Parts: sequence; C-alpha cells; structure tokens
Amino acid sequence: MSHIEKCRNVWFATLKVPPEVQEKLGRTKFKQTTGTTDKRKAQDIAKPIIALWKAQIRQAQGQACAVQEEALKWREVILAARQNGADGEEVTAALLVTDRAEALEASRGEEAAQQFANVALGVHTPSKLHLDAWEASIVHLEQKTQDQMKKDVGLLVTRFTSLEEITAQAVRKWGQEMSTRPKAPASASSLKRMVSFWRSYWRFLVKRDAVQAGSDPFALVELPAVSKRAAQASGWLPFHREDVPKLVNAAKAAEDQDLADLITLGAYTGARIEELCSMKVEHIGAESFRIVDAKTEAGVREVPIHAALRPLVDRLKGSSRDGYLLSGLTFNKYGDRSNAIGKRFGRLKTMQGHGGQFVFHSLRKTLVTLLEDAGVSENLAADIVGHEKPRITYGLYSGGASLATKAEALAKVRYPGL
Repeated sequence: MSHIEKCRNVWFATLKVPPEVQEKLGRTKFKQTTGTTDKRKAQDIAKPIIALWKAQIRQAQGQACAVQEEALKWREVILAARQNGADGEEVTAALLVTDRAEALEASRGEEAAQQFANVALGVHTPSKLHLDAWEASIVHLEQKTQDQMKKDVGLLVTRFTSLEEITAQAVRKWGQEMSTRPKAPASASSLKRMVSFWRSYWRFLVKRDAVQAGSDPFALVELPAVSKRAAQASGWLPFHREDVPKLVNAAKAAEDQDLADLITLGAYTGARIEELCSMKVEHIGAESFRIVDAKTEAGVREVPIHAALRPLVDRLKGSSRDGYLLSGLTFNKYGDRSNAIGKRFGRLKTMQGHGGQFVFHSLRKTLVTLLEDAGVSENLAADIVGHEKPRITYGLYSGGASLATKAEALAKVRYPGL
C-alpha cells in the first residue's frame, strides 16, 4: 500500500491515524513532505517516516515494546543519514528525537524519555538488537522450551531498553520487585528459570562482542526464601480413597465421560496423565497395558488390567475412532494430548474442594498409598507405577516383578463405589 500523495508537484508521506488513538495523538492523519518531485525517491524517503509513525501509533495503542521499537527506527534513520553523509538529515532527525523525548517525559516520566533518547541517538545499544539472531540460535530446542525462553528474555529486553542498563544492581532490584509484587509474585523456581534463560541470552551477546566477556549482571538476583515447613507443604498430596469415586461421579454429572474414564484409569493404574492420554489400543493386551511413552526409563512398563477396569477398557477399545484408548482428545501446539483434559480435571477437583496440593498426579500417590496399606513391598509398588527401585540390588540387577505378581498386588486395591 502506497503512503505517499502528490501536492503541488511535491510528494508527501501520509498515514491515517486509527480512530481510537486520534484524540491521544492529536491528529487524524500524519503528513510530511519528502522534499522531492521524484516519486521513486519519495517512496524511499517515506519508508522510515512511515515506520516511525506506525511505531507512535502502536505506542498510543499501548502495545508492548512500542517505545523501544520507535527508538530503534529513529536509530536506523540517524545511522543511515550518517553513512550517506547527509548531515542535514541527521541533524533534523536528532532534533525530532529530542522533541519525541520531551513528549515521552510528559507522558511516561524522565527515565523513560532518557532511555528512548539514548537508544535513538546511538548512545546506548538496544537490548533487543540481537534478539532475532538469538532466537534463531535456539531453534534446535523443543518448541515448548523455546517459547518459555523467548517469553522470559522478552521480559528482560522490555524492562531494560539498552544493554548498558542491565547491571547487577538494576537486575537485583527488579528481581526483588517481581518476588514481592502484590499480585502473582514470582516464585523462587520461576526466578531461577528466568535467570537461567537471561544468562543464555547474555552468553550469546558475549559471543557477538555486544557485551563484555566475564560479566554476569544476574549474579545478585535473590531468590525468595522458602522455609522447610513451606517446602514440605508444597508437595502434592494423595486423595483419600473415598474422594476418588466422588471425582468420577462429579465428572459424570458434568457430562464429561472422557474425564470420568481418565480418572478411573489413573486410580487403578497409577499412570501419569501423559502416559494414559498417549496410550494406544495396540498397546493393550488381554491382561495388561504396555506403557511405552513414559517420562523415565523406569516408566516403560507393563501394568496389569485391574478387574474393575475390564468393562471400561473393553468399551474404550471398541469405541476408539483414532487408535487411542482415550479417543477424541486434541493435541496442543506441543503435541500434548493431555493438556485440555488436564485443565478440566483441575477445574473439577477445585470445585470438589481440593486445593493446589491436589493434582492428577495425586491419583498416583493415592494408589501407592493403598498398595502400602495392603502390605505390598516398595519394590513391587515401584514396578507397578514405574518408579526407580529404592534398593540398589533390585534397581541394578532385577528384571522386575512378573505380571502375575503385579496383578496379585494390584487386586488388593479397591475404591468403594467405583
């Protein structure tokens, strides 16, 4: 789309301002002369001008990083003028940057205005200058990891407009703010993860000679203290035996048969939610489930089909439309079939009065608890649920309990009304 128009034989750069920000920007249209009668030359001159106007519009609309993006655009204009020897254009652009900084000071404060001017005038290096190249360097990682890294580093470059602002003291202060904010304070584990990803970006900048080698502005970040009591309380808890049928019945009452089936399978197998949602009909024999897609090596195992599960398993196998035992579940963007139904479980258990210490994994703990109450050995329970063996001899040399032995142990588990 062309953003130039001719007026009295001279071409002007123009851009309409969206109605919702016209009052904020004090105009309905941007218009500026290119100073030329040559249309092709006018188009080249207009490009950076239009880009700057669009950045101002995004800023007025409240979009994240809009101010920093505008500063980068001005930096490009000034650098191009300097490289082309256009001293007049460089001076004009610098004066316009000063005007924009004064406007920002009025609306966002002196610090924001100074950050903008430092980047736009080339005094400081923009913190996101190498961001695209860094993102390209992590494409070999799993998509979920990439997305989290981009999100965390995005917070860093949004908070600090330039690399010079990323100092140990400034980052420490920011970390304290995040961990003590009234709404959704950052946990110790979240801050630890963020610091790890920030360091990944910093190491990349060192390799590009964008920052000094040996510097670590994240060394002073203080992680929130976690008391021993709080750490113990934060662990997941098992459901009581009588709560499991209540969860199943609540899912049925909500007309969510898939969720009811999932809870029942989890209660009698101790399998992780990802193991159950990825299980295919071809992995189910006459007497057992074969779990082949597990989180750990010990998780790859054969689990007996409890007598209480046989009618359910037969129904699910007969009605499967896609080859999976739990048919019809959708994949999220990371190829995970358990995400959506897992969220439904979270809402259901909350409505049943179970707090944050109760998750789907709690069913796994429930089964282990019931096996222990029934006198089943720790090693045998580990074979059923796919844990590492607690004893070194069994862990290193045992091939695992037989299916018959596991079935005999599992038969001791029952849930009243399920």
